[in-house]
Amino acid sequence: MTDLIVGRPALLIIDMQYDFVEPGRGCYAPGAEQVVGRLGALADACRAAAIPVIHTRELHRPGGIDAGREIDEGPGLLSAAAGEPAVPWHTIRGTKGAEIVAELGPAESDYVVDKARFSCFLGTELEFLLNGLDVSTLIMAGVCSDVCVLWTTGDAFQRDYHVRVVEDCTAGSAEDRHDAALLLLRSFTHDGTAIDAARIEAALAATQASPPQGAPAGDRGPSPRISHTFDRRKP
Repeated sequence: MTDLIVGRPALLIIDMQYDFVEPGRGCYAPGAEQVVGRLGALADACRAAAIPVIHTRELHRPGGIDAGREIDEGPGLLSAAAGEPAVPWHTIRGTKGAEIVAELGPAESDYVVDKARFSCFLGTELEFLLNGLDVSTLIMAGVCSDVCVLWTTGDAFQRDYHVRVVEDCTAGSAEDRHDAALLLLRSFTHDGTAIDAARIEAALAATQASPPQGAPAGDRGPSPRISHTFDRRKP
């Protein structure tokens, strides 16, 4: 069985923005607000272990010029009414809905990657960033499990990353779709069993307690951060 953490890990927090997390918004992911505290604690544990934390933001220009098929008429992902966009307008640049929720606001040491599609790899610098950080294991969390988390996990798997989806730090566009997505995600991550934040934190602690073979205790090698190459946070 593959270890939970292989090589150098990174935490990828996907699209924890107000338009997805705050109840009452058009693209609210049910239960997303309930995972914020747990996800924040996991991010803090990663930072304490010098493990990179990467946030993504889905951003669109006003008018939908970059929204692609998301502006097609329903039914779409959320069963939109005839004549309405398949997905309600969301995460428009410059609006509060596009901001990462305050409780998960990127720390100075974190990285932010912006995107306009479901996969965090498509048309972004993410793969370059992961390569520069020498990441082998990608720990996934955020929203939506059946949309951006699903597409990103598939793309990461096909790029030969070891992918671990933290199920109690994710939420989906609806309960049934969330449950279905988790079944799919488990099929190509780790050993097919559910992974939660407690398992990840225990694995990280064990990794920190066991230095690489041939290295003295306390020697983890170079820092995973390379601020000279990538902006940590974007305005």
